[in-house]
Amino acid sequence: MKYGLLGRKLGHSFSKKIHNLIDRYDYDLYEKELDQIEQFVNGDITGFNITIPYKIEVMKYIDEMTNRAKKIGCINTVIKKNGKVIGDNTDYFGFEYMLNSLEIGDVKSALILGDGATSMTVGAVLDDRGIPYTKLSRKTEPYYSRYLDYKDVELLINATPVGMYPNNGERLIDISEFNNLKGVIDVVYNPMCTKLLFDAKEKNIKCCNGLPMLVAQAAEAYNVFCGNKVEDRKMKRIIEKLSVEGNIVLIGMPSTGKSTIGRIISKNTDKILVDFDEEIVRKTGKSIERIFSEDGEAYFRKLESEMCGEFGKKNNLVIATGGGVVTQIENYESLKQNGKIYLLKRNLEELELEGRPLLKDFDSVLRLWEDRKDRYQSFSDKEVENITIMEASKKIIDDFYGYDYTKCENRI
Repeated sequence: MKYGLLGRKLGHSFSKKIHNLIDRYDYDLYEKELDQIEQFVNGDITGFNITIPYKIEVMKYIDEMTNRAKKIGCINTVIKKNGKVIGDNTDYFGFEYMLNSLEIGDVKSALILGDGATSMTVGAVLDDRGIPYTKLSRKTEPYYSRYLDYKDVELLINATPVGMYPNNGERLIDISEFNNLKGVIDVVYNPMCTKLLFDAKEKNIKCCNGLPMLVAQAAEAYNVFCGNKVEDRKMKRIIEKLSVEGNIVLIGMPSTGKSTIGRIISKNTDKILVDFDEEIVRKTGKSIERIFSEDGEAYFRKLESEMCGEFGKKNNLVIATGGGVVTQIENYESLKQNGKIYLLKRNLEELELEGRPLLKDFDSVLRLWEDRKDRYQSFSDKEVENITIMEASKKIIDDFYGYDYTKCENRI
């Protein structure tokens, strides 16, 4: 029996990995164009999930819908039984699981961004909970431009793909004047922290990306396909496993060991090393010292910010940044969106000056640290003393993966 996910572009989908973590069964990704949908539905596939842009389109080819799918008005799962093609909706279970995990208590009002299939599911859950809501749309009133009319709501849900990879950093509305929010949910899960969620965190609002919903709806789809319920603790474990698909980001003063420790971490995990200084040298064909002398520090910082934007939106990397990456505040969200940021610290007297354009003597080291230390600390999630490179590398690996880190055979 064959199962899978139907969509148009699935290169960055987590679905196959999630279903393989749930159980080892035949689940694959199926990228199809619009004119291939009917043939796919009528082919030898036993059951499948559907993602954008085909959630509405597939409804043309089903024989009947489950009660919950009828209630919502759209499907995201199809199963073939007794010669019939049956449409179901497991997103309801997924969104409910995600809303519960936010733990925000009673909510009196909500605002949904979007009017597509996902918003229909969100609306159904809110209806069942007696939470009044408004949907904003591009196509019909009320439009997104009227979002400030609803600034007193207690729950905000982005049910659109805005801000999703590769269009990281985008958002539909500015929540700076939303002062009654108890929670913000973004159904986007790649990047792990969207611009909307950064805004929520800045206001100390409880928030959540779409990963819990993705995992929970997949677990419910597995139940539909195979008749087996997935326990909550297994869903939480899968969410944790997927969370460590993100990036390990190393920041710190020049000569604190970012490149060396990055290489060690990369060798002991499945993460690919990206060294910003090496990338800039490769891109420009110039040494770092030559860039500073010929083009100036401002040009170098521009290149560095481009590196943050390019690699920060990717996953499963170890990123060794340059010492001055914290001087540009916009680099924080680029690095943090998919990463955990570690500040490497080392005795200032031990820092090497050779090949460091901004370090001429120990006084310049002290001045640079005083200038940057607040930024280093505000960027970092955790500080690690580099007493020895092996010990520091191990501390970062253990912290990032936790006690569940499984690549014991390659441990330092």
